[in-house]
Amino acid sequence: MVFREVEPHRAVRYAFRTDPMQFDFLKDLLIVFALGGIVVYALRAVKLPAIVGLLLAGAVMGPHGLSLLGDVHRVEVLAEIGVVLLLFTIGLEFSLAQLLRMWRPIVIGGAGQVLLCIAAVALATYWRGGLGKSLFFGFLAALSSTAIVLRLLGERGQLSAPFGRISLAVLLFQDLCIVPLMLLTPLLAGKGSSGGDLAITLLKAAAVVVGVVLAARKLVPEILLRVVRTRSRELFLTLLLVLCLGTAWLTSLAGLSLALGAFLAGLAISESEYSHQALAEAVPFRDAFGSLFFVSIGMLMDVRFVIHHVPLVAAVVIALIAIKTLVAAVPTLLLGYPLQVAVQAGLGLAQVGEFAFVLSRSGLALGLIDDTEYQLFLSASVISMLLTPALLWAGRVAGARLPERSRRGAPQEAEPAGDTAEKLEDHVIIAGYGVNGQNVARALGATGIPHAVLEMNPETVRTARERGEPIHYGDCTRIGVLEALGVTRARMFVVAISDATSTRQSVSVARTANPELYILVRTRFVSEIDELLKLGANEVVPEEFETSLEIFARVLHRFDVPRNVVLALVSQTRGDAYQMLRGANSPRQDAALELSALEGVQVERLLISDASPVANHSLAELDMRASTGASVIAIKRGTAVHSNPDAAFRVEPGDVLLVIGDQRALDAALALVDPVVPIS
Repeated sequence: MVFREVEPHRAVRYAFRTDPMQFDFLKDLLIVFALGGIVVYALRAVKLPAIVGLLLAGAVMGPHGLSLLGDVHRVEVLAEIGVVLLLFTIGLEFSLAQLLRMWRPIVIGGAGQVLLCIAAVALATYWRGGLGKSLFFGFLAALSSTAIVLRLLGERGQLSAPFGRISLAVLLFQDLCIVPLMLLTPLLAGKGSSGGDLAITLLKAAAVVVGVVLAARKLVPEILLRVVRTRSRELFLTLLLVLCLGTAWLTSLAGLSLALGAFLAGLAISESEYSHQALAEAVPFRDAFGSLFFVSIGMLMDVRFVIHHVPLVAAVVIALIAIKTLVAAVPTLLLGYPLQVAVQAGLGLAQVGEFAFVLSRSGLALGLIDDTEYQLFLSASVISMLLTPALLWAGRVAGARLPERSRRGAPQEAEPAGDTAEKLEDHVIIAGYGVNGQNVARALGATGIPHAVLEMNPETVRTARERGEPIHYGDCTRIGVLEALGVTRARMFVVAISDATSTRQSVSVARTANPELYILVRTRFVSEIDELLKLGANEVVPEEFETSLEIFARVLHRFDVPRNVVLALVSQTRGDAYQMLRGANSPRQDAALELSALEGVQVERLLISDASPVANHSLAELDMRASTGASVIAIKRGTAVHSNPDAAFRVEPGDVLLVIGDQRALDAALALVDPVVPIS
């Protein structure tokens, strides 16, 4: 055998020779991200959401636009991964307990929306070709876009708002309906399988869901624990991807959607203590692949078809939005939610969903729709998706401007029980009964301070009332509801809801009703402080900032920084970030180290400053034990530590006192040593 020597430069060129198709795919991805980024940047200048820009970019670069991409199918595959990761992160933020509490909105709200939409669209389109075709049109219209709605609600922090919860419940039910809709589609065309096959498929899908739920309780936490013990970030991330994509694949084998499987995978991990780290790892992948999804949806729209059929497409879009808004609002009202929430949920779910595109291709292959109807459906669907941000905005505006008649006619506007509300005076009104609202109500109840709670979730109200909580079903943005709870006689109004828009509205309404009311608002972000103060809030507590203060206070404590120094830093930082809030007191940064061996006894380090009133005094002159109840057990001066100092020991500036006592005694000692530092 003869070996031929290869020239060095030729060998290098051969080593790096790659399949040209791979470079074509890289070029496609470059075009998608570059053009998408340019369009999104341009639209952000006019304050339009990024999703609108990505959809428009897809329409421009797709096969019906400039045809800039060589292989659209490969982009669509990656886009599907984007939807999977989006639902995976949504599942991470939930828990099985939360999902079980949502069973009424899922079953009643979801089933009502799907069935009413199918019936309404079938009646409206029966003239097009009989029952089979009209029902198929109903199938297509019944599905809403899980990816778009949840992405927008997540960006705006409205997933926890009442209309956000009902929207999520309906979307989850729609994902569960994908299996029966796919199985029923051939039956509508007269080519379906037997009822036994249908039952077997449904049982198989149910078995997969039950299996994932059981794994969430038993198997997943144990696997995560073993992986976390390795302290390998790479292994942890690999496991997340395996769980996410693997569960999605298993559910797809059972006929369910990939998105539903990913949601169940996230739900399984949410039950563990590692859910926050998992969410942080998954978010970058979700955002990157999610952008591809919205671009791929935009590629479906044939701009030329829309231009040639503007009146027809516009009529279909208007009809779709009107029908879907109505059929989503009616079940929401039946669940007991107010008219405002029903309108917002209806408009938020008024677009056509991404899975409907898969269903439409199946209908086209079976002859249920023709090419023109298919293009008309695609065009109207993509336009409805483009309009989703505007529809959400319209829902908020419409809800805020409902006439007073409509407000009082809504279920939540029933007056709170007069036997308690009418007697309240100099009390606290709490808006929202989430974690923050519950903690405030618990503290007020323990101290005997009269209070009343407003909550928009009927299930939460029912459960809390059974425990004896003075909670009422009402909308805190409505003047009638606040007046019924005695807002004109109240001392304080605490707003602890998740919806930023409703928070602003409630502050404005409460300030108008009672100019003397002290309004304390919880918000998520520091950027929202200024507007809330302008609307009339006395004090705003942003969660992201308070969390950072608590973290650095605890870090400083671990490095033995004296408590009055920590509190001074916290107070200064809070003042700078809050921009001199009126009357804002520093919440306790509990940096004391509790000695587990001594119940209720704590130790504290206190720095003696030059301005301290105790400087240059002996311990006998201070008599701290008699005046505060705390005892000095050691004094650190420079590098020397004086334990059990005697009464003649003189305290000097720069000394650090190690003081022991209960919390009240330590607070009194702090006030003696450094009276300038605020204590709460």
